[in-house]
Amino acid sequence: MRSFPSPISRSLLLIALTVALFVFSSFPLRVCGRGQAVNQSVTSPAIPDLIYRQKYDDAITKLEEVLERDPKNADALTYMATANLYLHLNFTTALEDFQQAFNAGGGAIFVVTHSHEKFNTDYVADYCRGWLHLRKDGIQFVPTEGTHGFKLSYREVEEFKINRLSKRAFHIKFNKKSQNFYTRSNTEFEPLLIIALHKSFTRN
Repeated sequence: MRSFPSPISRSLLLIALTVALFVFSSFPLRVCGRGQAVNQSVTSPAIPDLIYRQKYDDAITKLEEVLERDPKNADALTYMATANLYLHLNFTTALEDFQQAFNAGGGAIFVVTHSHEKFNTDYVADYCRGWLHLRKDGIQFVPTEGTHGFKLSYREVEEFKINRLSKRAFHIKFNKKSQNFYTRSNTEFEPLLIIALHKSFTRN
């Protein structure tokens, strides 16, 4: 069973994420050169499936094989950051890993639960699960089933914030309607990480 940080560790982690966000926001990211492949894909569709099924070690092994052949593979770097995040729950390291993936032409990917109900408690009865992608060109939610997906440019996003009623959830508002999400780790740190990356990516 995974052990979650103590109250003191939580405070230190929140401070670390805040400082890291300030640092990354203060300095522009390096733009990848024309010689780098931007939209490379992971060769095996089994890799995202392994991450979704929480087989992180297996996914990392396959991703290491891809990166051995192609160290700048943007898609592999992104999924590697995702697998390591959920395996180790180290949110400050994940922030750096996703920034590196973004520099290579990738971004950040999270497994999330999308609530179909009006947000009022931590309990959700009507929902779908899927992948939340943050890339240079915007945001995309891809459900594993159902039709609640969407794709947005950053300019279309009216609000991207932690929910006031629960720090373990966040919402994305567009077309005057909020879409509420819970994260896989079910901690207050993963929404904070996602918000930090959104702020950083929209500046570049």
